[in-house]
Amino acid sequence: MIKSINFKILLIFVLALTIGFGLSVPITVYLFQKPIEQSIRKEYALRSGLIADAYARLAAAEQGPYLQKLSEKMKASLWIYDQNGLRHAYGETSEPKLTGEDIRIVQEGGEVVKRNSVLPLPTSLYIGFPVRAGEERLALVIHPESSDLPLLLSVTGAFILIALTIGSFKFILFTRLVVKPLKALTAATRKVAKGDYNIALRTKSKDELGVLTEQFQQMANELSQIERMRQEFVSNVSHELQTPLASIMGFVSILQKNGLDEAEQLRCLNVIRQESMRLSRLSENMLRLATIDSSQCPFHPAPIRLDRQLRRIVVAAEPQWSAKRLNIHLELPQTTIQADEDLLCQVWINLFGNSIKFTPEGGDITIELMPGAKTVGVVFRDTGIGIAEEDRKRVFERFFMADKSHNREAGGSGLGLAIVKRVVELHNGSVEIDSALGRGTAVTVFLPAV
Repeated sequence: MIKSINFKILLIFVLALTIGFGLSVPITVYLFQKPIEQSIRKEYALRSGLIADAYARLAAAEQGPYLQKLSEKMKASLWIYDQNGLRHAYGETSEPKLTGEDIRIVQEGGEVVKRNSVLPLPTSLYIGFPVRAGEERLALVIHPESSDLPLLLSVTGAFILIALTIGSFKFILFTRLVVKPLKALTAATRKVAKGDYNIALRTKSKDELGVLTEQFQQMANELSQIERMRQEFVSNVSHELQTPLASIMGFVSILQKNGLDEAEQLRCLNVIRQESMRLSRLSENMLRLATIDSSQCPFHPAPIRLDRQLRRIVVAAEPQWSAKRLNIHLELPQTTIQADEDLLCQVWINLFGNSIKFTPEGGDITIELMPGAKTVGVVFRDTGIGIAEEDRKRVFERFFMADKSHNREAGGSGLGLAIVKRVVELHNGSVEIDSALGRGTAVTVFLPAV
């Protein structure tokens, strides 16, 4: 499997050149074969006439030396055939490429041209001309032993030019396969830059572009999710702020009316106070969550006694759980961990507060500490109203409340568990929830052991 774009480009380059040189052979032959053949034929046709005249006037003893000198001067191999077969042969080639039938055709007055190569060069031609010496019919076969240098350069130059032209065209054509995903990626970046994260990039390639495409698609999906969460966040914040503000404005309007008795005024002021406190808690939680999310969040881990910290949380919340006559059960063996005490304290406050809030009067809350070799578990278990299965997957989302009616009587804002999850993640831990409607809830926090 090709996993490198560099290797792909190299392979395309080699393939394009191979195709270019392969196709340039028949094209060059097509362009030069007939012109060269006709040129050589005309040139040697004139010479064959001169040879025939001179050969006929020479004595038998002079014919051999004459053809020898002529072969050297013309830089060509010569063969003379009479009715009985080969009479004279001069030059570098010992045997011509003409058959007996070809020789007979020449002796009868025809011309024959044979090639021993597809290359359009003079050295690939064997040309037969008829020669008459008195009443005798002869066949003269000429084969050039060298090519004209300008002609050779022209053929070679044309061959290379055609090969490079075809190769370049094929290279551009093949590289479109490599560039295609890059163009799609460029178009996708323009859409993302305009805020449109609805893109679908598909690639089967495993090279650098394929990896980049997959990562860009993943980034777009994450940005789309972040954008959706941002919109939900704005919507939820607007809702959370609008409800207490509308309540405050309504009761202020009531207070502005004349004729209210003292009890009614106190009731209105108490509602305004509660809604103001709710706004304060909301803004405080939002600020705390934003601080935890930012890189500026102070995080100072140090050795702490986890069992003592949990006991202090329980003692500090005694007015809340004693008012509902809840039964608190503690199983807290001595345990020391490395953590940021202030941040972790917020986790226990939020979890214990939820247990108190959603456990009916007379119910039970158990806090169990489970030290281990690698992790330390802290379980908050209650006998409260529980959480539906479809809501349990979303309880850590910001502003999410399992109570679909958005009943705010409990004073929640939907940020408590989001803060818990974020703080635990800062400590390289995890949170799990086991709950069912009417059967209570168990929240387990796992933290690294010392």
